[in-house]
Amino acid sequence: MKFSHKLALAMLALLAVVLNAGAAWLVRSSFDSQLEAAQRQNEAHHQRDAYGVKMALIEAGAGPYDTDLLKEYGQRLQSYGGTGGEWMALYSGSGFPVWSSLPEAVTATDQRAALTAGDTAVTYLDTGDGIFQLYATKVEQAAGSAWVLNAYDVTGLFEARDALLWGFARVEGAAFAALVVLVLAMSRMLTRPVARLEEAARRIAAGAYDERTALKGEDELADLSRSFDRMAQAVQQKVEQLDLSVRQRDDFVAAFTHELKTPITSMMGYASLLRAGELPPEQRKKAADYIYHETKRLEALSRKLMVFMELEHTGTLELEPLELKTLEARLRRIRPPQAKTELVFEGFEGLAVLAQSDLVLALVQNLVSNAERADPADGKVTLTAEAKEGRVTLAVKDRGRGIPAEELARVTEPFYMVDRSRARAQNGSGFGLALCARIAKLHGGELAIESEVGKGTTVRFDLKEAGR
Repeated sequence: MKFSHKLALAMLALLAVVLNAGAAWLVRSSFDSQLEAAQRQNEAHHQRDAYGVKMALIEAGAGPYDTDLLKEYGQRLQSYGGTGGEWMALYSGSGFPVWSSLPEAVTATDQRAALTAGDTAVTYLDTGDGIFQLYATKVEQAAGSAWVLNAYDVTGLFEARDALLWGFARVEGAAFAALVVLVLAMSRMLTRPVARLEEAARRIAAGAYDERTALKGEDELADLSRSFDRMAQAVQQKVEQLDLSVRQRDDFVAAFTHELKTPITSMMGYASLLRAGELPPEQRKKAADYIYHETKRLEALSRKLMVFMELEHTGTLELEPLELKTLEARLRRIRPPQAKTELVFEGFEGLAVLAQSDLVLALVQNLVSNAERADPADGKVTLTAEAKEGRVTLAVKDRGRGIPAEELARVTEPFYMVDRSRARAQNGSGFGLALCARIAKLHGGELAIESEVGKGTTVRFDLKEAGR
């Protein structure tokens, strides 16, 4: 059963209870008031008749009276017409019936029960044909005593009550029918946000991670909607991250396979020719040079791969103060003698950073190597340092070929090369910037790359200033 239907049934059940209870209370209150009024009136009439009997006994004097006196009084009262809906019976003091105008439905047993109750209570009698109130009072005088029994027909009150109940039932039936339609409409309106949430959850489960409910309002359901949308946003981000991770892994495997397969195939071909001994000396030297060159490149690739994998599993680093002038000196010391590009250092004097010195050296060295491969037009690579708000920004600038804008987002992916053939010719592996990005991240920063084709590239990263 749908929640809206459950809600509608609950509301209808509650309304039914309230309506029935309200109608019953109203009818009961009205009936009790009318019955109480009738009881007061009938009791007053009964006392009047009892007083009449008393006066008759007084007229009899002090001597004993016979039953004819009571019978005469009853007949006289009947001759006066009595009152509509009223009946009377007279008994001697010993309880012997003397005279009665009571209907046959009021049996002798019923009359005896009323006499037994006496003055203390009103007796109700339902004969099937009518409902009566019975009052009995014993009158005593010097002449003797007598019982006065009155019966009053109150059937009309009970019939009116039943008619009112049926009237309320008909009104309630019509009202309930209208309420069913109204409650169903209200329940659908109230549960529409829940249905929207359910639909959104189903669509997200089916893969539509950008689905949102976007319900308006200030109630609990609107709050739930906003929480749901925040959860959906988080799920979408996690899924996108997983997709990116899987895509990067697949690209990594494909690139790594390609980087190994192509040179190994060529090296196996050249090695087979060398083993056959059928090559002239010039071609043998060419084959040996190729094998040597590719072996050195693959060796460098394996080293970088091992470093990269190690860094991927590195959590935190123990950072120590590092003078930038010391970093400059180490860079100059490990420069190959045949390097033609000029290194220009600006702002390194007097600055120190918190770093793992070997890793930062590898980072800057890789950036310098990339800048040199970019073939700077002015023949120099500029390294700058600038301190600001407790951070030191290091930048490596060149005026080389530059990187196309559409390639910038991927240059830090392992094995990614903007110009694969040129990079391979320069012993490039596609791992340099990936290593740099990881090292920068371990130091609490990120690589920021700005580049323009034909004008050069600038790579920046931040380190925490020592002593701050």
